[in-house]
Amino acid sequence: MDQEELINAYLEGTLSPEDQELFEKLLEEQPEYKKLLEEHKKVKIAVTLQERNDLKAFLKEIDQEEKDRQKPSSPVKSWLFSGIAACLIVLTGFFLWINLSMNPGEKLFKSYYETYPNLVAPTVRGDQESTLKSDAFLAFDNGDFENAASLFDRLQNEAGGDYAAFYSGICQLELGRPEKAIPLFQKVNENASQPDKITAIWFEALGYFLLNKLPEGKSLMTKVAASPGHPLQNRAQEILEKLK
Repeated sequence: MDQEELINAYLEGTLSPEDQELFEKLLEEQPEYKKLLEEHKKVKIAVTLQERNDLKAFLKEIDQEEKDRQKPSSPVKSWLFSGIAACLIVLTGFFLWINLSMNPGEKLFKSYYETYPNLVAPTVRGDQESTLKSDAFLAFDNGDFENAASLFDRLQNEAGGDYAAFYSGICQLELGRPEKAIPLFQKVNENASQPDKITAIWFEALGYFLLNKLPEGKSLMTKVAASPGHPLQNRAQEILEKLK
């Protein structure tokens, strides 16, 4: 399972005792996971509260509709509901057309691609010193991928610059340029740690899928699927099953 699925499983208590013990050890060794866990807790609480409010609003709406049935229907109201229904039909058809027009590789990319989070450098706030690295991640966190890619490219030649090539590759995927992203992921060294080489291979494979080069993507996914204990192993195995 990927990072988000792992955290959700931990919060929902569905991990096996062995996996829970490994995850709690991971929380102790890598503070960024602990930070992500706290953020997921806040989101989960917010979603729960929103669902309760949505349920109340839904019940209230049903009650109002029941009262409205007792009243004569006006021509304007009937026209309004007909218009809304027609718009929904058009939108449904539009999204169905988009989905059907995608090739198999694009569908795989859309199903499995998620923007990799900033786990390297905190965003500069307040009176903290701004550096090229912090500026790059600030642009990345703000979704300014064009600017972020340019800044990361300038950081690639520094010592330990694997992260710069990797995040520059993510920016290129976000910008819909897989042909530029793939060579960047290939630059990540085998001994890179954050992010690691297998994660880079995962995104390289997704880049090939976006280009609809299924054999190349499948070959790379095989490496990810053969990486015991890696967070992306199960997802890679799912993709290989779909490609059979």
